[in-house]
Amino acid sequence: MKTNIFTLFFLLAIPFAGSAQNQNFCAADAFRQKLIQEHPEVLQDEAELEAFTKEFEANFSHYEISRSGNIILPIVFHIIHQGGSENISDARIRDQIVTLNQDYNKLNADQSTVIPWFQPRIGNIGVEFRLANIDPTGNPTNGIERINSCQTYVGNDYSKMHNWPREKYINVWVYRQMRDGAAGYAYYPGSVQAIYATPARDGINILSDYIGGPNGPSYNLYRALTHEIGHYLNLKHVWGDTNEPGVACGDDDVSDTPITKGYQSCPSANGSRICNPDSFENYQNYMDYSYCSKMFSNGQGIRMIAALNSTKADRNNLWSATNLAATGIEDTSYTPSAPKADFSVSKRYVCLNGSVTLLDGSWNGTVDSYYWEIPNGNPAVSTDKNPVVQFLVAGWQPVTLTVTNATGTSTKTNNALVYVANDLASYQAPFFQGFEDANVFGSNEWVTANYDWNLNEFKQVDYAARSGSKSAQLNNYYAHTDRDIDEIVSPGFDLSGLNTTALRTLSFYYSWASTSTDFSDFFADSMEVYATVNCGSTWNSIYKKGTHNGSAALINAGSVPGFFTPTTAEAYWKFVKINLPIAYQNPNVRFKFRVYSSVGGNNFYIDDINIGGATTGVEDMSVVNGATIFPNPTEGNATLSLSLASAGKVSVNVIDITGKVVLSVFEGSLNDGESQLPINGSSLLAAGVYIVNVKAGDSVVQRKLVIK
Repeated sequence: MKTNIFTLFFLLAIPFAGSAQNQNFCAADAFRQKLIQEHPEVLQDEAELEAFTKEFEANFSHYEISRSGNIILPIVFHIIHQGGSENISDARIRDQIVTLNQDYNKLNADQSTVIPWFQPRIGNIGVEFRLANIDPTGNPTNGIERINSCQTYVGNDYSKMHNWPREKYINVWVYRQMRDGAAGYAYYPGSVQAIYATPARDGINILSDYIGGPNGPSYNLYRALTHEIGHYLNLKHVWGDTNEPGVACGDDDVSDTPITKGYQSCPSANGSRICNPDSFENYQNYMDYSYCSKMFSNGQGIRMIAALNSTKADRNNLWSATNLAATGIEDTSYTPSAPKADFSVSKRYVCLNGSVTLLDGSWNGTVDSYYWEIPNGNPAVSTDKNPVVQFLVAGWQPVTLTVTNATGTSTKTNNALVYVANDLASYQAPFFQGFEDANVFGSNEWVTANYDWNLNEFKQVDYAARSGSKSAQLNNYYAHTDRDIDEIVSPGFDLSGLNTTALRTLSFYYSWASTSTDFSDFFADSMEVYATVNCGSTWNSIYKKGTHNGSAALINAGSVPGFFTPTTAEAYWKFVKINLPIAYQNPNVRFKFRVYSSVGGNNFYIDDINIGGATTGVEDMSVVNGATIFPNPTEGNATLSLSLASAGKVSVNVIDITGKVVLSVFEGSLNDGESQLPINGSSLLAAGVYIVNVKAGDSVVQRKLVIK
């Protein structure tokens, strides 16, 4: 059977189990058409491989005579995770290798249920997959690499992290989610022959739920990788070059797989005689979408062996004697390797005296012993695998893990994985934050969280603002990463005084542009706002907007191909107002602003956060250029350093957590520029947290004062 269509790219959603039926079936054609438009030479590479395949098929008998034993292929699994269920066990991966080797060598027990017409056509491909024993640097490995990254929620070409050389290893990346809703995808060798042919790397992407073995609860689900490696070895879907089974009769350029429409469920044998009433269709083929895949055909086997003998995308080097030695898989013995320390946490944000579970995520070798060092924790050291730790000091907490086995030792330290906040509210509503204070982030009250520790992170900038001269910016122009996650977390606020619906509000302005004119669903730019009343034990979503949750697009400033910097013009800034439920009329509420940025996005800015309808006018925030208290905390008196943009009347008072004025600091007129105002009498106040309230004209600024 023949077809003249060459498919660049398969983005699959294989419904091997009930949960898979909701997967998105078609994003392939959009990628293919765009790439061919930009690089029509891709078709030439695919055509050359097709010509080689036809010639190889014609002379296959000669190849079989000269071949001895199975073709052995090195494979590596990159587990992209954030410490959740997607961080699947080594045992699951080894079970998946068992599944692959059964399916590719006609050893699967369920082949006996293939309908009689296809029994003689079941192919024994003669390909054996083995986990690599040596990594690209020459060190021992168990063929499983674990990478803690937000990309586990993306699963596209830009998520293919730490790729090992494709001429030496089959790369498999495993994720929790794929943004486009697929279960997995892979490229034809001819499609990725040249560097331009794919935005990222050659290999296979697949969901963690689709990795396992014959003893698992969903054996057919675990045939997804069997399917994807079929594409990797140049197999098409049995109905041809589309991602739409059941639409039109088509073929796959394989002589012993009849024309078919393809299936999304398992029909009866007689129910499969659709395209040609005189023949059954191969709905039990691994390259179909049915629930009952159990075989490759002999013809498919020849086509895959042809791919492994072709130079396209270096498939022929994988099983060379030199490479088998280099990857350490000449025999089936396993070389023990030293573990590599890694860990995550049950919660990244907690208040003083709160508890966090440290979660071991070490990999590459079996761990015999653990040694945790938590300088500000209780306990300060632990030999448990997953210790529960109570933190006694505020701020970012250093955590160190050392793991050991007979082969070696590994140590990892993370200084920005757990943030401990003060357990009391720092400010009383109403409150306004315009990001004008130089210490807004440095004071560790407003906290920025950079989940992947990359170049994308929130920072204060002085060249863009909705009001005043500063705002908070997430730089996504120079550091494009799809669905990167970054956050701003507020200090605690006492909102108990917001006793009417009109007062219980949170509002802010944001500005966000794209670098592209393509505002399609492929953009991941999204924002979500959360609130907590229990110091981050639980966060409740109170606002979300963007493509990651199916709501309207978040981009409000259009397409800006260069570095996006908004002016104060109204057109650049979007106003958001959130009505807070009565549950947040609470003495200790914190807010979290989470942003998901994308490859196609640009810089994001947020400014003028207003809680409880603060009387501070947006335009009047420029009156106060800065307000800093030192020393703070203090055991005695303190000083307020106040910088004004213009002269005028100023009042400064100290307020306790009930809202009562307990100390009058200053009442009068000040010139523009910087003034030093002593907070005399603060030494007479009881130990605790207070608010220094500064009013300059119509502008109000609040700063926390801690008395020890």
